[in-house]
Amino acid sequence: MPIRQLGEILGEAGALSLYAVSSVVGRFIHPGHHPKGTASPVVLVPGFMGRGLAFLRLKRALARAGFPVYIADLGYGVGCIEEKAELLEEFVDRHELDDFYIVGHSMGGLISMAMAAPTRRRVRHFITLGTAFHGAVLSYLFPLFPAARQLNPSSPLLEQIVNRVREHDNVTAIIARWDEIALPADSCRVEGCEARTGIAGHAQLIMRSTSCNQVVCLLDELENDAETGARVAGG
Repeated sequence: MPIRQLGEILGEAGALSLYAVSSVVGRFIHPGHHPKGTASPVVLVPGFMGRGLAFLRLKRALARAGFPVYIADLGYGVGCIEEKAELLEEFVDRHELDDFYIVGHSMGGLISMAMAAPTRRRVRHFITLGTAFHGAVLSYLFPLFPAARQLNPSSPLLEQIVNRVREHDNVTAIIARWDEIALPADSCRVEGCEARTGIAGHAQLIMRSTSCNQVVCLLDELENDAETGARVAGG
């Protein structure tokens, strides 16, 4: 086995361990929001069994880059995806957010796209990290959880969400170079949706500095494009 691949596997094993710890500890410790910044706000949405604590490194990277950051900790992501989407809508209303970015990890991307149309129209751009839009075969291992059943490749909800993604022109999917959770790999791709290759490993997409920097760079690009567009529109 090549040294690089071995390093990636060990790195992902460590990231998964930290993710598991953050899921347990995150029940009691909630990272605060960072409302200050000169750029447009960013809302971070955890995925299946995820809590806001797992976003600590990404939150700090975004804050350093000048982005106000809000972590939408919606509880353990094992319940109905549509119900979590309603909680996310309430979160957006409560913090009076408009023209903001959403970064959803794994199932967090599905929760974001499951929001009702009026709230989705308030989002400047959706970024998903390892989101299995077409379902993940590993979901069959957790049949007792409503969210896992909705993550089945045959789920009607996923078909609805994929159609929504196709209708939007403001979605970018960051897909891990290999992903042990979002299987098969093509499950993260939607025709017509911009896709970028990220770091190897599902958990490392939010827990490694390399991936955090990729997200920050993408948001900087989007901010610059928005500023350029505003200048052109203003003459």
